[in-house]
Amino acid sequence: MINFQKHMLQVGISDSIKYLSFQYIYITIKYYIVVERIKFKIFIFLIIINIFIICFFYKYNYVKNFPLLFERKINSYNFDKSFSIEDKEKYYSKKKFAIVKRFDCPDCGFFSFYIVHLGCISYYLSKGYIPIVDLQSFKNVYNNGNITKNNPWENFFYQPFNYTLEEVKKNAKIIKNFECVPSFYRPNEINIYYDKNNINFWHNFALRYMPLKNELINEAKIIMHKLFNNSKNILGVKLRGTDYLSSNFKKHSIPPKVEQVIFDVKSMDKKYKYDYIFFATEDELIKRKFCLKFGNKLKLLNPNVFIKYDYKTLINISNYINGNLDYIKNYVLNIIVLSNCLDIIMSRCNGAAGIFILSNGFRHTKIYNLGVY
Repeated sequence: MINFQKHMLQVGISDSIKYLSFQYIYITIKYYIVVERIKFKIFIFLIIINIFIICFFYKYNYVKNFPLLFERKINSYNFDKSFSIEDKEKYYSKKKFAIVKRFDCPDCGFFSFYIVHLGCISYYLSKGYIPIVDLQSFKNVYNNGNITKNNPWENFFYQPFNYTLEEVKKNAKIIKNFECVPSFYRPNEINIYYDKNNINFWHNFALRYMPLKNELINEAKIIMHKLFNNSKNILGVKLRGTDYLSSNFKKHSIPPKVEQVIFDVKSMDKKYKYDYIFFATEDELIKRKFCLKFGNKLKLLNPNVFIKYDYKTLINISNYINGNLDYIKNYVLNIIVLSNCLDIIMSRCNGAAGIFILSNGFRHTKIYNLGVY
């Protein structure tokens, strides 16, 4: 099992830390009001203690009420992936299921769902529920707005405890839907690039509770063998399309200029002498620029799966998906291949966070952290 006390989730200076800090101050003031005869020196002493606690939170970036809640809950869910449904009955006398749905943004990117789903799973586990990811029973861009009989999520990932959505709907007696999950339960998109403890925590968590389908992993291995001829000296480059730059999505990361990335790739290639450069983007214009600069050294998973953006009447990338699971499969395979590269250069996005979570680590990394819109 994952040692949740050892791998504490670090989330930076977030709203959750502010909430905890003000909560301590509130308790102290309330105590002072209720106990009117308390001496002033004791009150000052309590305030100093509160300040010390707040400084501790800000220094170490710990949200203490997250992983510690897990230990007792998750230990009760100890299991083996090879167990049958009948075997699992021994572990769960009262099975409580929570359906993981995302109503707030049904047309968000696939790895935006991935990050949010990781947070939902961690939250539901802390509450004693068995989470089930659902992309089927509500309208979203991955089922083309139609409620189908198939759960698109299960095309790419196993469910946390191998119960399928269909099995749960038919057999489960207790099913819970949570409408709001605190954001500090999910991976922090900035810390995931720089904090090894944070990366290790979510890497282990994803391996355990949201593993990729074996078919995808095997297909990615075949692709890497064909593209790289068993070479490991590969530089991975991932750039989100210039629709970010043109549309100025609020709260989304500002992408770097393509020319700057090309310069940095050339510099790293000159220094480390890579055998190949694996490049991933959905933008046709960016792909052309890289192909002109790097020629045959540049490797693409599928040279024909790219979007030609019309920047006068910009269309969001989600408009190109509309239930096209082959497009999503190609994207996920790109992410898997990138996560297996030796070094990586990326612009910030949820796909980049997914690469770090899936990866066993990189030798050298360069992340363009230019702020958000």
